[in-house]
Amino acid sequence: MHDLVNRAIEKFLHAESVHEVEAGLLPPGLMLRNAAQQLGKPVDELVEDLGAWLVRQDEIWRLLRFCGSDFLDFLLRLDELPERIRLITDDVEVPEIALSRGADGLVWVTIAAGSPVWTALLSGLLRAMADDYGTLCVITRSKEGICIDVSDLAFAEARTFRLSARAGQA
Repeated sequence: MHDLVNRAIEKFLHAESVHEVEAGLLPPGLMLRNAAQQLGKPVDELVEDLGAWLVRQDEIWRLLRFCGSDFLDFLLRLDELPERIRLITDDVEVPEIALSRGADGLVWVTIAAGSPVWTALLSGLLRAMADDYGTLCVITRSKEGICIDVSDLAFAEARTFRLSARAGQA
């Protein structure tokens, strides 16, 4: 697990212009803490940025976009994400994700064991996916979980999605 996670973190930190990455030598948490210190930002903010960066990786983006036709559909299927990730790799232990939708229309996402790292990572991922779907929403992270208030599902044009990268080539 650590090799896959470390490699992803190393690629992200390189993209963030963090030059002093002790590749493969440190556990992921320590790598992120050191990078956050170098960048002068809180670790949870850096982890949220990592979540947004992961969405920009084509293979991960395709896996995520396959989960819903619009952002709300994607949100309501988010509890399937741990199993979808296990289809690709069983090296990453993804905690269970629970969803609830209030009468006020707010969607709440909670993560098993309330892991602040996973909550921050998922917040960044949700922020990037909302942009990808062209959705205007407010995403708020708290100790209770993540609150998503969707204002406009069609605020901007969504990025075109094709199941295969080759489908658009002809």
